[in-house]
Amino acid sequence: MGFLSLPARVGSRPQAPVHETSGADAFLWFLRFIYDAVGCLCGAYRRASLCVAHAPLPWGRSQQKSVFAFGPEYNRIVLGDTTTYRTTPQMAGGPRDSALRRIRHGLTAMNGEEHRQQRQLVMPLFTKQAVDGYRDATVAITQDVVDSWPTDRPFDMAQEMRRLTLRTSSHVLFGRDEPSLADAMGRMIQELFERNFQPGCLLFPFDWPGTPFRRLLRHADKIEQVLWQRIHHRRAHPTNQPDILDRLIQAHTAGAMSDTALLGQATILFAASYETQANSMTWTLLLLAQHPQVAQDLLDELAILQGDAPTVEQLEQLPLLDAVIRESMRLLPSVPYTIRAVTQPTELSGLPLNIEDRVLCSHYVTHRMPEIYAHPARFDPSRWFTIRPTPYEYLPFSAGQRVCIGRYMAMMMMKISLALIVQRRSLRVADRTRIDRSVKVTMGPRRGLPMWATAPGQRWQTTELAGNINEMVDWARKTSTYPTHLSPQSAASKPSELPRLTSA
Repeated sequence: MGFLSLPARVGSRPQAPVHETSGADAFLWFLRFIYDAVGCLCGAYRRASLCVAHAPLPWGRSQQKSVFAFGPEYNRIVLGDTTTYRTTPQMAGGPRDSALRRIRHGLTAMNGEEHRQQRQLVMPLFTKQAVDGYRDATVAITQDVVDSWPTDRPFDMAQEMRRLTLRTSSHVLFGRDEPSLADAMGRMIQELFERNFQPGCLLFPFDWPGTPFRRLLRHADKIEQVLWQRIHHRRAHPTNQPDILDRLIQAHTAGAMSDTALLGQATILFAASYETQANSMTWTLLLLAQHPQVAQDLLDELAILQGDAPTVEQLEQLPLLDAVIRESMRLLPSVPYTIRAVTQPTELSGLPLNIEDRVLCSHYVTHRMPEIYAHPARFDPSRWFTIRPTPYEYLPFSAGQRVCIGRYMAMMMMKISLALIVQRRSLRVADRTRIDRSVKVTMGPRRGLPMWATAPGQRWQTTELAGNINEMVDWARKTSTYPTHLSPQSAASKPSELPRLTSA
C-alpha cells in the first residue's frame, strides 16, 4: 500500500543509516524518478532517511552525488540554510545565451544578494493589502467558469481548474491586456513548462534538428518576443491602474531590475501562481467528492454567506474552509519535493557533501510521517483544530527564507473559489475513473479528473476509483471526524483555533 506503510522515525534528530546506490541501480532509480517521482521518494524513504545515488541524475553531473533527505530535521537543515544550500532552476537551462535561460531566471532561480534584493522589490505586490484587491476579479472569474459547467454530462475538472487559475493568474499579472491576450500569454507559459518536462527533453537535452529540446528552445524564443512586445506596448501606454507586469516594468525602468530578471520574474511568477493552485484545487475537489460528510459540513459553515462569495473579512470566519484546503495540501501537496545544490563542502548527519551535490527534501513524505500526523493517509480536516505543526513539518509553500512569497494570494484565491464552487454545485467523480499521479515540478492527475456537477442541494456522492490514488489516500474513513465541540457553527466563532498563513 505504498506510503501507508511508511515507518515511523521517532527522535528530534535523524539517526537512520545511509543507503547508497551506484551504477546501473542508480540509473534505474533515476528512470523511476522521471516516471514516478512520488513512488521513488516513498521507496527511498522505506530504506533510510538518507539515500544517496552516485550517478548522473537530471539535475546534476556525473561526479555529483544526489541525496534524498527525509524528515523535518533535514528540512530545517537544508531549507533553513540558504548559504550552504542554494536553490536550482525549475527548468532546463539551454545554451548560455538562449531565451530559455533568460526567461527561467525568476525569483525561484535566484540566490544570495540577487534573491534578497529582487524579493524585497516584488514583495509589495503580494502583501495582504495588495492581494485583497484581487478579490472581486477572482469572484467574477470563478462565477463565470462554474456557470459554464454542464449538468448533463461529465467534464474534466482538472482542466476546468487549470482554466480557472489560468484566468485568475493572467488577470493578476497581465490584467491590463485584453483578456484574450492575457490568456494567450498564460497558455504559452503553461506550454513552456509542459514541454520542459517531456521525457525527450530530460533524457536528450541537445539542440539538434527535430529534437523536443530544440522545439522547447524555439518556444522560449517566442515567449521572449511576445513579452518584449507587451513590455514596449505598456511603456508607450502607461495607466493609473497598473498590474504586476506594469510594476515590474517600472522597477526595470528605474534600474532596479535587469532585462533577464524582468523576463524571468514575469514568467516564473505566473507559472508559480497558476500551476500550483490548479492542482491544489483539483485535489481538494476530489477529496471533498469522496468525503460527502466533510462537504456537507463545509456547506453548513458557508451558510452564513447565503450563496455569495466571502468577503476578505469573512474569510477569517470560515475556519473549516481553511482546514479543508490545508488538509488537502498536506495529503496531496501540489509540490512534492524541493531540490537544493550544495555551495560549499559540508556534511549532512556525517555524510560528506561536495560543491554542486544535490539534496532533495520531500514535502510529500514529510506530510505522511505517522509520528507527525496520526493516520496520515486519511483526509481529516478536523486535525487542524488540534495540531500546530512546525514550518518544517508542514511545508506546502516550502519553508525557511525562501517560503513562497505568494502564499497569502494563493490561499485567498483558493478559499474564494472553493466557497463559490461548493455553494453552486454538488460534485461526483465519474464512475470507474482511473486516477494516477503525474509529477512535472507540480503533482496533478495524469489523465485529468472527470466529474459530474449537479445543481446545489443534492448530496455529494462517492465513487469507486482505480489507479494509484488508492495508494495515496486511505478511503476507509469517509464519515465526518469533525469534533462535536467544534461544529462549523461554533468553530466560526473561534478562528484563533487554527494557525494562519500570514501575508508575505
